[in-house]
Amino acid sequence: MINIAIHVLPHEIDMLEQLLIQLKRNSVHLPKDHGIEVSVCLNTNLVDWNKSKLPTSFFVNKFDDLDTLTASWADVNFFTHGKGINGCNDIRRDVIRTTDKPYVMYLDVDNVFGEYFLLNAWSFCKEFGGQAYHVLTPQTTRLWDTTWDCITNKYHMDQPASHEFYDVRDPYEAVMLTSTKDRRIRMIPEFKFAGWGTTISTKLARLIDIPDSLKSYGLDDTFVLYGCYILREKGHQVNQYVIENEVIIENNFYRTNPYRDLIHSIDRRAEFLANAHANFNPELEKLKLRI
Repeated sequence: MINIAIHVLPHEIDMLEQLLIQLKRNSVHLPKDHGIEVSVCLNTNLVDWNKSKLPTSFFVNKFDDLDTLTASWADVNFFTHGKGINGCNDIRRDVIRTTDKPYVMYLDVDNVFGEYFLLNAWSFCKEFGGQAYHVLTPQTTRLWDTTWDCITNKYHMDQPASHEFYDVRDPYEAVMLTSTKDRRIRMIPEFKFAGWGTTISTKLARLIDIPDSLKSYGLDDTFVLYGCYILREKGHQVNQYVIENEVIIENNFYRTNPYRDLIHSIDRRAEFLANAHANFNPELEKLKLRI
């Protein structure tokens, strides 16, 4: 039913463990025939291993253990670097183009969510049936500006919209605030989403695609978002739904990096993002002509 795509860097391996334990806990509420696949890439290409105190095998061995954990409840596709992957765009692009599941879900390794998130996402996707152009997202806390209010949970709307407040929220308290509230889906008129549990019908994601020219990092979710508007302008029925009271949040408050002095990471985000910006508008024009 759903193919979950996750990208992880070596220094994020402990966050990946926490994420996959959350999914394991979620899985006990799913039916046996849930049909979920979890695709995870451990990206070892952005570390200078010659300057690092820990070998690649330290992270690969732990990664393999997490593969075993996840295989206890889902189909798995765990792989290390390979396929030229240097960022989250690469694994998302690969999953979109190759999956046989009707839905693709983006998860980031720092995401915190409730125990029934996966069941609720799966149930609503099953209800949709994968035949139409749908985007399904959980809600979140107040983000960096008011443009995100359309996916902000009402119990968090009294908080300021700013980075300052978002980054110091306790993610577990934020998720638990709505843990006993009813879940239902609500269509919103706009499109707004990022990598936090966003679930897209494969039919829609494959039609818009993540162009190769965007390369490894940056603007992939924005490109799909703009593509949804273009499709709507062309007469296609494309809708986004939020799962009310299903809250997901980044774990910025408790974020740590115990490997900072043990591996020599290579930060290419600025380079990748500049490339994505340079190719974004030309690819949108191509999309308009293609659809």
